[in-house]
Amino acid sequence: MVESRRYRIPPILSAVVTGLVVMLAGSYPWSLLVVFNIKCGAFFPWASVVVAGYLAVYLAYLNGWGPPCSTAATRRRRLRARALPRQVWRWALVAGGTANAALADAFIVVSRFGWINHSREPYPVAPPWTIAAWLLTGAAVAGIAEESAFRGYMQKMLEERYCAPIAIAITSAVFGAAHLTHGFSVAVLFDAAWGSVYGALAYYTGSILPPLVLHASLDALEFFLVWRFAGAPAPPLVRLDNRAWFAIGAGAALAMLACWSFRRLAQLHGAES
Repeated sequence: MVESRRYRIPPILSAVVTGLVVMLAGSYPWSLLVVFNIKCGAFFPWASVVVAGYLAVYLAYLNGWGPPCSTAATRRRRLRARALPRQVWRWALVAGGTANAALADAFIVVSRFGWINHSREPYPVAPPWTIAAWLLTGAAVAGIAEESAFRGYMQKMLEERYCAPIAIAITSAVFGAAHLTHGFSVAVLFDAAWGSVYGALAYYTGSILPPLVLHASLDALEFFLVWRFAGAPAPPLVRLDNRAWFAIGAGAALAMLACWSFRRLAQLHGAES
């Protein structure tokens, strides 16, 4: 008698597919609802109210609430939205915040060379309070859905099968590729770099909460700056001027501070382990 073979999904594929499903489940309802909100009348941001309730249920389910009970512990472990001591929070925010600032600084310098596509869809005509609510909601959705999916489920599943650097590298590559919907440019590499920062934070803290807060905050800041101050892009650089050199120096200093802060965070992680 010939024994039947059992085929198993490769761990990498399983982690990537699971993470992408989690991301779509968190972000797609907002994409649909905000379009309906715009078409049905943009005076009141009702889509933000509905999505706030949806995100609460979404996070609760990913964290183990609801049926089936047999998967509750697994869902909670993969999301890893655990509370953190104050000291870990402090170093996580310093490390992630300085790394974010260094990458944003580099992004601005690189964009001056015309290597990044700045084309954006115009904001809809709506009252300022409605636009502000939509921007805050969009930032919250991005932070919650993407961190739950990538640094939660996907990276945690990979960490359980491979070492942390490999898990972070794979997750960051997929995170960068997921942003190809915005267009192909050097910006995708920056998205992957931001993914690495958030991945390291999730690993060293054992929680997605610090990267979630930093991710949502950075997106909210970017959305508001584009909304209020975006105009014609700065003229492209022909050569590095004094402002560019200053930005490069500031970025290097921020990067060194970020590395030092991550080293301190790694020490806390080692002591906790």
